[in-house]
Amino acid sequence: MQLGPKTARNRFWQTPHAAGFGTERPSHMAGYRAMKAEGGWGVVFTEATSIAPEVDKSPAPLARLWDEGDIRNSRYVVDRIHEHGSLAGIELEYHSSIGFSTEGRGLNARGVIPVAGESGLPVGYAATCAALELEDIEEIQDLHVKAALRARDAGFDLITFHCGHAASILAHFLIPYYNTRTDAYGGSFENRARFARETLTKARAALGDSAAVGLRFGVDTLDEPLGIGERGMRAHGEAPKFIAYMDDLVDYWDLVIGGFDWGLDAQSSRTAKENHEAPFVAHLKKHSKKPVVNVGRFNSPDTMVDVIRSGQCDFIGAARAGISDPFLPEKIRTGRIEDIRECIGCNFCVSRDVAHAHQICTQNATIGEEFRRGWHPERFTQASNHDNDVLVVGAGPAGMECAMVLGKRGMRNVHLIEATGQLGGCLNWVTKIPGREEWRRLIEYREFQLSKLNNVTTIFNTRLDADEVLDYGAGLVVVATGSRYSRAGLSPYDRRPMDFLSALGERLLTPEDVLEAGKPVGERVVIIDTDGYFVGPGLAEYLAKDGHAVTVVTPAEALGHYTKFTMEYRRLMLDLEALGVDIRTGSTVTGATSNGLQVLSHGKTSDQAVDSVILVGQREAQSGLYRELKGRSAQLAENGIEAVYRIGDCVRPNFIADAVFSGHRLAREIDSPNPAQPLPFVRERRLIDATEDDFVVGGRATSPLY
Repeated sequence: MQLGPKTARNRFWQTPHAAGFGTERPSHMAGYRAMKAEGGWGVVFTEATSIAPEVDKSPAPLARLWDEGDIRNSRYVVDRIHEHGSLAGIELEYHSSIGFSTEGRGLNARGVIPVAGESGLPVGYAATCAALELEDIEEIQDLHVKAALRARDAGFDLITFHCGHAASILAHFLIPYYNTRTDAYGGSFENRARFARETLTKARAALGDSAAVGLRFGVDTLDEPLGIGERGMRAHGEAPKFIAYMDDLVDYWDLVIGGFDWGLDAQSSRTAKENHEAPFVAHLKKHSKKPVVNVGRFNSPDTMVDVIRSGQCDFIGAARAGISDPFLPEKIRTGRIEDIRECIGCNFCVSRDVAHAHQICTQNATIGEEFRRGWHPERFTQASNHDNDVLVVGAGPAGMECAMVLGKRGMRNVHLIEATGQLGGCLNWVTKIPGREEWRRLIEYREFQLSKLNNVTTIFNTRLDADEVLDYGAGLVVVATGSRYSRAGLSPYDRRPMDFLSALGERLLTPEDVLEAGKPVGERVVIIDTDGYFVGPGLAEYLAKDGHAVTVVTPAEALGHYTKFTMEYRRLMLDLEALGVDIRTGSTVTGATSNGLQVLSHGKTSDQAVDSVILVGQREAQSGLYRELKGRSAQLAENGIEAVYRIGDCVRPNFIADAVFSGHRLAREIDSPNPAQPLPFVRERRLIDATEDDFVVGGRATSPLY
C-alpha cells in the first residue's frame, strides 16, 4: 500500500501509543517497537511526541523531539524497526492548555500558556491561559515544521500531526468548544481550519518527498456528558468537510474518536466490541483519495478482512492487539490463527500509561521486557535442567502460564494439577461479571497452547495434600494455589478488622460465594468495598441487573478507583446510576445490628437494613500447602524434590497481570541459580565510564557485588 513516497509491506498499522519508555530510554523503546516489526506490523509508530518544552507532560515518560539528542535516540529506534522491513512512524504533538509541565514550566517563549481560544480560559489545576497573538501562532507553526525536519533526520518514514482526542493545538483551533476567537483564526469553519492548513502547508514544503505526512484526526468528540456535544467535532457534521479540505496536504488519514476523555477511543471490553468506531468512521473514506487507518479493538482476522473489503479503511490500526500479541500479523500470514494471543480488553496496559509506568499486559508477560530481560514472546530456550519432572499445583492464571512456559522450555514432564474440573481459577467466576466475558481469552489461549505440548499433562478434580506432593515423584514443585476473599473485613484504610460482621452469619458473603458457589443473595444487598478495582462495582452491576436493591459502601473517595486508570470509571458510574445503585463513598461500616448495618458517612451514622452483605476487601493467600512443604525440608530431600516454589496470588494477592507474570518469570528462570529470586535486569540509565557490555542482559553493570 502506497503512502505518498513510502510503501508499506502490508495493511497492519501499529498506531501511536505510549509504552512508558519515552526518548530517554531508547533501548527499551527500540526493543518494544522492533518486536512489533518482527511480528509483521508493516507500519510501526512510536508514540505521541512532544515538540517543545512548554508542552512537555512530565512526569509522564513520553517521547520528545526537541534537539539533537532526541534525534539520536529516535534514530536508534527507527533503525531497529527498519531492520525488520517495516516503516517507522512518529506522531508530533503540541498539546494545548497544558499548564503544569515541569520541564518548560508550561510557558512558551512569550510567557504564554498556549491555547487557541480567548484570554482567561480556564485549563484546570488553578491555571488559566492567555490567547495566542498572531506572532505566537506563527511561532508554533514553525515549531511543528522544525519538529518534522528533526523527525526526518531521525529517519522516520511517516510523520503524523496530531489533531485528535481534543488535545492538540491543531484540534483546539478546529473545535468551537475551544476556539472562541473572532479574528481570521476563529468563527467560520475555514477560519478554524486555517491553523491546520497553514501548518501542514509549511511542513510539506520543508519535507518535500523525504517522508509521508498524515493527520490523526478526531472525527467525533461524542455526546455529552462524556463528550463535548454539538460544540465539538461531529462525524456527520464538519468531519467530512475537514477531510476534504485537507486531503491534498496529506498522504494518509488516521481516524479516531473521543474528546478530552480519550478512554472513549480506547474503550475496554466492558463497553465496546470489535470495530466499535464503525458508526463514526465507516462513511468517511469516501471523502478522501488517500489511504485511511481505523482503530476499534480489532482482534479477529475475519473482522479485519470485513472492514477492508467493505471500504471502511485501508489499514488495520491497533495498539492493544499488538501489545497482547506482537506477532498477530505474522500468525495471520502463516495461517496460525489459533495461536493468536487475543487482547482481552482489560485496559491494564492503558492503566500503566495513565499511572506513568512502563507497559504491562495481562495476556502477554513479555511485553516491555524485550530489552531489559531479553524475553521474546515466541521463542523459548531449552532449560539446562530440562531432564526434571515438574509438578504445578493449581491451574489459575499463574499456574497455567507457568506450566505452559515450562512445557515450551522442554522440561521432561510437567503435570498441572487442578482441584476443580476446569482451567482458569478465579477467572471462571470473574468472567461472570458484566463486561468481563472476554477475559476468558486468558484461559482459552493457554488451554490451546497446553494441548499442543506433549510434555504437559493437565489433571483435573484432584486436590493434593503435602503427603501426596511428597510421594508424587516430581523433582520440582510449583505451588499456585491462589487467594480467596477474606470474611475478616480488614480494611487497608485503618487496618482494623470488622469482627462485628460475623454476627451476620450466613448473610455475610464474599464474591466467590456469589459468583463461584452460587449462594443465594437477598433482595436488599450492601456491598462493602475496600478492594478498589472492578469486583465491587461489577458485583453491584451484576446484582442490580438481577433486580436486587444494591448499596455500595466504600471508605475511598471513589468507587473502584483503579477503573479511572483503565479509563472505565465514568461509563461505569453512569451505568450504576442508571441501575439505581446507591453509592456511598467516604463511608465505613461501624457495626452490625439484628436488622443490618450501621454506616458512618460524612460524620453521620445511619442504619442500613440488609438481607445480604458482600464483603469485597482483603484477599488471603492460600499458601498453606507451600508452607507445610517448606517446613518438611528433610522429607523433601528424601523424596527427591530439589526445590519448592510458589507463584501468583499464593505469594501475594495482586492484579491478574501480576499473577501471570509471576508464573512466566519463574518458568523463564527455572534453570537460574536461584529461581525463587528474579535475575537482575538491565536498567537503562546514565553510567559513568559505560560500555556496551553494561547494557546487555547479564552484563557488567547488572552484576550484584554481594
